[in-house]
Amino acid sequence: MNGIDRIRKAHVAIMSHKKWCAYSALLACGTVKVDDACPTAYTDGWNVTYGSKFINGLNEPKLRLLVLHENTHKAYRHMHIYKDLSDIDRRTANIAMDHFVNLSIMDTDDGEGFVEMPECGVKPDPKYRGWSVKQIFDDIYKKEEGGDGDESEKPDDGDDEGNNGDGGGMDDHDWDNASGSDPKDQQAQAEEIERAVRQGEILRKKMQGKGSGNANGMFDDLLKPKVDWRAILRQFLTVTCTATGESSWARTNRRLLASSDVYMPGDIGKTARHLVIGFDTSGSCFNSDEMTMFVSELNTIVKTVKPKLATVLYVDSEINGSQTFRNGQIAVHNIKPKGGGGTDMTACFRWCTENGIKPDAMIILTDGYTPYGTAPGYPVLWAMTTDVQAPYGLTINIKD
Repeated sequence: MNGIDRIRKAHVAIMSHKKWCAYSALLACGTVKVDDACPTAYTDGWNVTYGSKFINGLNEPKLRLLVLHENTHKAYRHMHIYKDLSDIDRRTANIAMDHFVNLSIMDTDDGEGFVEMPECGVKPDPKYRGWSVKQIFDDIYKKEEGGDGDESEKPDDGDDEGNNGDGGGMDDHDWDNASGSDPKDQQAQAEEIERAVRQGEILRKKMQGKGSGNANGMFDDLLKPKVDWRAILRQFLTVTCTATGESSWARTNRRLLASSDVYMPGDIGKTARHLVIGFDTSGSCFNSDEMTMFVSELNTIVKTVKPKLATVLYVDSEINGSQTFRNGQIAVHNIKPKGGGGTDMTACFRWCTENGIKPDAMIILTDGYTPYGTAPGYPVLWAMTTDVQAPYGLTINIKD
């Protein structure tokens, strides 16, 4: 059996499995090829390439783990979210991502034996269970930069030589092609990957209903993020706004990088020239916990992103008022929501059209109980306080 046929066989096994079928739609995202010149395997966050010699040396469980490994990188969009970490230390970023991925896969397998770790590659460290990639990176980078401990305490990437000097071991990560792709393509890929993850989870639950499957999904933390949602906002703005301004995402804000798991470039304001924020002031949100949350998040968004111009629209069934803030200058006591009626957040899009405005991006703070209309032709992030999913744009839950 040749290499591509073995990969297809692994795909079929994954798609047919009670737990791993959650990857079914994800496996169809991007292209898959086998290349004699590839030493191991790699992904650019969308496409996957396998080395023919390398996969011929793997048994079926190890090959299945390799396939799941590459597609987990895709699901979490590691190659785009953590590009800044690779700019700091590519080898450490590779190792941190692989600890996260391999630990997730082996924990999901839970001793069943459907997958098996190859001899090379990052051996998952239980210490990092529940940690984000950024937290793992910080832990490893601190030890290596400080020179603490002897060589036996250094993180093992499973390959003394590394892969092109990057410490890839079982696989490499194609940062250059991922970071160089067109922002519009990145957005389309992100939306397709999100749909694939959700479709896979629906399939897994259907199989669970037949008496097979496990209680917890592989991508629970993607579908209901437990991390600060502003990390997802960062990804959204990276993808949607980078091409519109002068900002270099290589120049990170070191103070934020050192103090939290969320990091933004210091000059993102040059990138996000005009950000429109729709603020749901309908009766279901007005004078409620949602209203307090929206005020807090609005304040954080404007201060963190620092767009040259932020237009805030207070919306129930129509626009009840608006405010503008420039260069991140905002104070909570200056936020003046108005409303209390029905809900129609598409009024935000109509307002932009009537005023001849096409923002770099729009963020809508809402409980989700609104008409949606059609996509407006610019990036939209729906920041929901419920589990409602918008039919287009990127949806995140800011309440969990």
